[in-house]
Amino acid sequence: MYKTLVIVLAVFCILFLHRTVNGSEFDYEHQSKWYDDFKQCSFNRQSPIELNSNEAVISYDILPLKFIHYDVPYKKAVRSENNGHTANIQLPTTRLDAAYIVGGPLQNQTTYIMESLHFHWGSNESHGSEHVLDSERYSMEMHLLHRNTKYATVEEAREHEDGLAVLAVLYVVNVTATADFVGLNEVINVLESISEFNRSTEIDNFLLSVLLGDMDVAEFYTYAGSLTTPPCSQAVTWVVFSHPITITSSQMKRFRRLSDGHGATLENNYRALQAKGNRKVFLRRKRKVLESTVQSSLYWKLLNKLKPQAQTATVGAK
Repeated sequence: MYKTLVIVLAVFCILFLHRTVNGSEFDYEHQSKWYDDFKQCSFNRQSPIELNSNEAVISYDILPLKFIHYDVPYKKAVRSENNGHTANIQLPTTRLDAAYIVGGPLQNQTTYIMESLHFHWGSNESHGSEHVLDSERYSMEMHLLHRNTKYATVEEAREHEDGLAVLAVLYVVNVTATADFVGLNEVINVLESISEFNRSTEIDNFLLSVLLGDMDVAEFYTYAGSLTTPPCSQAVTWVVFSHPITITSSQMKRFRRLSDGHGATLENNYRALQAKGNRKVFLRRKRKVLESTVQSSLYWKLLNKLKPQAQTATVGAK
């Protein structure tokens, strides 16, 4: 009896360690299994979704986003890592070395601090993005994760509907382009150093603004959704910029040289589209003459009225 118990415990520990060490707490090939371990993944306000311009509520009254310290290099080195699912960059959040966003769809001028960024891509240039715009899936999607500053950690923030804000930037590969998009150089230049799972390196003088290039940040889709990876917390205000950034094939190939937690090529790390349900999607358009400086109360009344109630209480702890 004692020996049997020891054997069972040993097998359990081996399986647990294998799961942890190999970064396989979830994978993209068996997304339906997420529901078993992470209940929120089956809830009714999940992401990503398809965004259609002809179905979205067009708004000229949502304030433009304000990017604070995006144009200031981080004083501390930032950490880039291969976590088995993506190339992730963790950013400092100290008071004197942090970037923020305010405005846009973020209610009552709430401040959200930049926490991290990561990427989703496919096995070729025809797919890779998580969100789909007007039936088009793009080559890659970058997520910039921000935390509501009234919560101390991401773990705490993801327990609240207003806890997180994610900016999504879409990339499209131009197969004939010869000039790289220089805004990705800082990220791409360290990919070789993190090609294997659990490898990490540091980037000095990291600058967020270059990642956006000259993209038009005034026009975007916004809706209430979730993290696109477990635990799938329904705590995200999504901002998906409607104008993609063009990159080259050679840049895209550098991401596919990464390995996942099992030593295989890291690719197709995007979640399947989720049901939009009765959620309202807003498409912010900029005014031709002058950006609006007044937040529309009608926008908030409509959003709160149409926002579906959570299917159940948020479960405990992207």
